[in-house]
Amino acid sequence: MSAVQPPVLPAPATWSGAADFETRDPASRQVVGRYGFATPEQVRQVLATARQGFAAWSVFTVNARCDRLGTWLARIEDETEVLAGAMTDEQGKPLAESRAEIGKALREARQMLGFARAHGGRTLPGRAPGWSNTIQRRPRGVVLAITPWNFPVLTPLRKLVPALAMGNAVVLKPSEYTPAAAMHLVRLAQGLLPDSTLCLVNGAGEVAAGLVAAEVDAISFTGSVATGRKIGAVAGGNLVPVSLELGGKNAAIVDRVVDLDAALDAIIGAAFQCAGQRCTAISRVIARSEIYDAVRDGLIARMQALIAGPGRDPATTLGPITTPAQLDRITHLVRSAELEGATVLTGGQRLSPESAPEGLFFAPTLIATEDSANPAVQEEIFGPVLTLSRFESDDAALEMANATDFGLTSAIFTDRLDFARRAMDALQSGMIHLNHGTAPDDNMPFVGIKASGLGTGSVGPSTLDFYTTEHAVYQAG
Repeated sequence: MSAVQPPVLPAPATWSGAADFETRDPASRQVVGRYGFATPEQVRQVLATARQGFAAWSVFTVNARCDRLGTWLARIEDETEVLAGAMTDEQGKPLAESRAEIGKALREARQMLGFARAHGGRTLPGRAPGWSNTIQRRPRGVVLAITPWNFPVLTPLRKLVPALAMGNAVVLKPSEYTPAAAMHLVRLAQGLLPDSTLCLVNGAGEVAAGLVAAEVDAISFTGSVATGRKIGAVAGGNLVPVSLELGGKNAAIVDRVVDLDAALDAIIGAAFQCAGQRCTAISRVIARSEIYDAVRDGLIARMQALIAGPGRDPATTLGPITTPAQLDRITHLVRSAELEGATVLTGGQRLSPESAPEGLFFAPTLIATEDSANPAVQEEIFGPVLTLSRFESDDAALEMANATDFGLTSAIFTDRLDFARRAMDALQSGMIHLNHGTAPDDNMPFVGIKASGLGTGSVGPSTLDFYTTEHAVYQAG
C-alpha cells in the first residue's frame, strides 16, 4: 500500500490535500493506495503556477519540445512493469491488458510527436505583388485534462502529449479511483519540462468542478455523457473550447461471412476487454436471421470460456468491475432489461470466482431482444454485457445499428462488398470497422459523433488543432 504525500516543487507538481482517499483492488477489495484531495486554495495555486509553466515552455521550438517529450516516452516505456502493476491493482484489468494499454499509448504518442513536428503555419498568396499571407498556429495556454478510471495511462497520454507538444501547460485531473499510474507519469517528466508545465491535481467531482469553472484556456474531458454535458455548459458560459470524448453503444452487424468463427472471436475481444468497461466496446450484436442461431451459440460458448479472476493471475481473461457503483449499475440495467421483456441467455448475475470471492465481478452476459427501445439496447451499460438481435434486410440492419443517441464506433462483418460499401457510408459513428473489432489504429482519429463526442477527436493530426489557436497574418511589401 502506498501513501501519497503533498507535493514538493519544482514541477512537474502533484497537488493533494490532507483528506485521505483510499483506492482498492477491485478483485480483492484490499486497500492499495491512499491519496489526499486538493483543497480549493491548492487548486488556485496550481492554476497560477501553470501560467508560469506555460510562459517558460511555449518559447521552446516545437522540435525541442518533441525531443524532450520523446525522452519522457522512453522513460515511460522503461517503467512499463511498474505502471502496469499500478493500473492492475487499482483498475483491475489483467496485467496483459495493462501492458498492452501502455504499448498502444506509447505508439499513439510517438505518432502524435511526428504530427506535431509537421503541424504549423502555411503561407498563401497575397492579393498584390510582394504581399504574403501566413496562417499561424499558437498554443492556447493552460489546458485542463480530466481523465476516467478505465484507461489510466492511455487516456492521459492522449491529452498530455499533443497539448504539451503544441506548447501548452497542462493541469491533469485523473480519476480518484485510479490515480497511481497518472501520478507516476507526471513524476517521470521530472527534469524534462520547466517548472509547473505539467501539474496533477487529485480529487473527485468537487475538485473537477472547481477546475472547470476556473480560468483555463481549453478543457479536454473523457467520461460520461452526463458529466460531459455539465462541463460543456460551464465551458460554453466562459467561452472556453472543449473536447468531449463521451460514451458509446456500439453495434456489430454480422452478415454472411465465410469465417464466422473469426468474426465472433473479434467481437468477443472487442466486447470483453477491460470487462467491457470501455467506450469502444461492442455492446450490441445484430445478426442476419439465417445465421442467428450460430451467432448465438458461438457467442455463448466463447463467453462461458472466459476466466474471471484477479488481474495479477496469468490465467485471468476477465477482470473485475472497477467500482461498487459501476457493478450496481450493471446489475440494475440487466434487471431492467429483463423487466422490459429481454431474455438473458447466459450470465446476468454477479460472480464470486474461487480465486477472488470478495471481488467485484459480473458474469459475461448475453441478452436477446428484438425491442430497439429496451434499456439494454439504449443505455451504455459499461460492463461485460452484449445484446443480440436479428435482422432480415440490409435496411433493417443499418437502421438498428443507428437507432441510439450514441455514435462512437461500429463494426460490420460481411463478405458482400456492396453491403460493406453501403455500411461505410450509412453507419452513424465516428469510427467504422470492416471485418475486424473496434480497436482503433495508432495514427487514426479517435472521434465520435452525436452524443459520443464534441470537438476534434483524440489521436490523429486534427487533434493538434484543438490545442492551438489559428491566426491570419498579412504582410505587405
